[in-house]
Amino acid sequence: MCVSKFRARSLLLPLIVAFGLTACGGDSASSGVVLTADGELGRKVARGNGCAACHGANGEGTVGPAFVGLYGSTVTFDDGSTTMADDAYLRESILEPSARRVEGFNLPMPENDLSDEQVEQLIAYIRDLSAPVSAP
Repeated sequence: MCVSKFRARSLLLPLIVAFGLTACGGDSASSGVVLTADGELGRKVARGNGCAACHGANGEGTVGPAFVGLYGSTVTFDDGSTTMADDAYLRESILEPSARRVEGFNLPMPENDLSDEQVEQLIAYIRDLSAPVSAP
């Protein structure tokens, strides 16, 4: 009897965790972030091309650097060098993901085949997620 209770609990735990993570994830709009038209398209690019798997469904970051607050910040690389996260850096990171690795993130970012337009939309999304949120 104890074994079956233990097994039932071990099977329920992943479901409870998954439900909790789903309930915590809201939409960008619910967090007060207002996306531009290009930012909204960039969000769709991120979700439809696997970016959200590492950078978070709403840009909050999981296994990859968070998109939220990234634009305009100082990025430190694993060799100790730094740069500002601007359009040029983001474009390089998206198009040449193995060029530099961000400190603290050991998994390599996979190559992608995003169009120039999709890259610009993704950058707009990251920029929007870094804009100051005005209080209601």
